[in-house]
Amino acid sequence: MTAAGLPTPVASVVIPSFARPARLLACLEALAATRLDGPFEVVVVDDGSPEPLAPAVGGRDWPFRLSLHRQANAGPAAARNAGAAAARAPFLAFTDDDCLPAPGWIAGLMRAQAGDPARLVGGRIDNALPDNVYAAASQDLVDYLYRYFGADTGEAPFFTSNNIGCDRARFLGVGGFDRTFPLAAAEDREFGMRWREQGGSLVFAADAVVGHAHGLDLRRFWRQHSNYGRGARHLHRVREAGGQGRPPLERVGFYAGLVTFPLRDGGRRPIARSSLMFLSQLAMVAGYLKGNPDARHPA
Repeated sequence: MTAAGLPTPVASVVIPSFARPARLLACLEALAATRLDGPFEVVVVDDGSPEPLAPAVGGRDWPFRLSLHRQANAGPAAARNAGAAAARAPFLAFTDDDCLPAPGWIAGLMRAQAGDPARLVGGRIDNALPDNVYAAASQDLVDYLYRYFGADTGEAPFFTSNNIGCDRARFLGVGGFDRTFPLAAAEDREFGMRWREQGGSLVFAADAVVGHAHGLDLRRFWRQHSNYGRGARHLHRVREAGGQGRPPLERVGFYAGLVTFPLRDGGRRPIARSSLMFLSQLAMVAGYLKGNPDARHPA
């Protein structure tokens, strides 16, 4: 038991959030259906939203301990680190405010980690907005990267930060996320590379599922993937400054496979999704050339 008389949680869910109270509320409601042997807590870090998020989600009788922390706007990487520092459990599970974790999500991450502090676990991401072709195309990108790099064989260089779990002590020991990344763009890639370089391993958990409900239109789709390009440029700068050198470019076949992935994978509107995959690469190049953004809010 804690000093406050509450049982010590077995897991802490960390959620960075910025100015999306309705989405955050939906995420918390999804977490309320969690099935887990033991109590867990949820740590929300309000990353300097113009209007505080606490009134939208506080005052409810949640089936978990909810703590809310507000900080000056510093980006999602810094917000995740703040949440991890405030967490009380030995196991951390990270997701985002536009995600809908399945009831068995935390348990799936913990099973795959199996008490091994060297394991960084990544779960499966599903598109929760199948009627939104832009969201479907963004999901295609994640699916393609996980398949291409062999996430299920442990060969993936990273997992997306909206569905990962790890030992809290080791997370803090490796330095958490690099807070110099101002957006949710390539900070997860840098973290995964650093985790492995410091002796850790990456393990995929197919049964740790999170639905991603990121509504997009053409303008927001372009901005999202342009931000990925900006994040990639910042990643290269960080790696070069640290003496590791920038990651090598993939071969032409990688990009050809990416653009045609929706045509081979099936599903709804494959031609439109394939066209958007091509557009996403143009946006990434434009973002890379433009450089690091000043804005720290989500796409």
